[in-house]
Amino acid sequence: MSEQVLTSIDGAVARIMFNRPEVRNAVNHEMLVTIREFLKRIEGDAAVRCIVLAGAGEHFMSGADVGGFKDALGTPKEQRRRDFEARIQSTGGLFVTLARMPQPVVASVRGAVAGAAIGFVAGADFVVCGKSSIFVLAHVRIGACPDGASSYYLPRVLGVRKAKELAILGNKLSAEEAHQFGLVNYVVPDTQVESTSDELVKKIVDAPRRSVQWAKRIMNESLDNSLERQLQREAQGFGECAGSDDFAEGVSAFLEKRTANFNRDGT
Repeated sequence: MSEQVLTSIDGAVARIMFNRPEVRNAVNHEMLVTIREFLKRIEGDAAVRCIVLAGAGEHFMSGADVGGFKDALGTPKEQRRRDFEARIQSTGGLFVTLARMPQPVVASVRGAVAGAAIGFVAGADFVVCGKSSIFVLAHVRIGACPDGASSYYLPRVLGVRKAKELAILGNKLSAEEAHQFGLVNYVVPDTQVESTSDELVKKIVDAPRRSVQWAKRIMNESLDNSLERQLQREAQGFGECAGSDDFAEGVSAFLEKRTANFNRDGT
């Protein structure tokens, strides 16, 4: 299983790579469980300041490994319904874990982004995308409906009508269209995806940890909070940041007209 998902921690950066290039990194249940366990392990690790998602080879991920569904076709309909409902519920926890990670998540994307891959991309905080990338919800082609948190994120990012185009009509989004709709942050030549991602990761790692994590937290919460609650959270976050050594360094550097040297709070 470790060969199908490669995980590593390199200094302040945790990396997750889907590693089945022979099938465009199609994901199976065991891979999702492995990824969730890795995320849970690093969630409270203050030394990890950024998480990078990528796919081995020319593609990010082609969605679920549909070949693995074949055995289920021989089971009675009601059993099949129960089995798949339980399977989707169990793997759904991964996307909850991904959303609550305090560290910013960067998706480094090339080629196919289909099915469950949409949830990983839409759930990331930053997306660097190669020009070759194509985004598609392929569920309708096999008589299924969206999963992997795509039905949560896409209406919020694309709008409900555009999300229905992908979900019901099976329409595709090019890299440029994904950028126009705000699904990705940057579109670059395929050969520059990794280097551009690395530059972005460095900016995140070099920034003050508390400031970055609070910014991510309150921006995510704003979608569900009232104005009054959001103002409370801003005050709480600002207060915690102000109590840090990085805040003292940032203010001093600003007043002294020099570059701040952050990350003075250790891990």
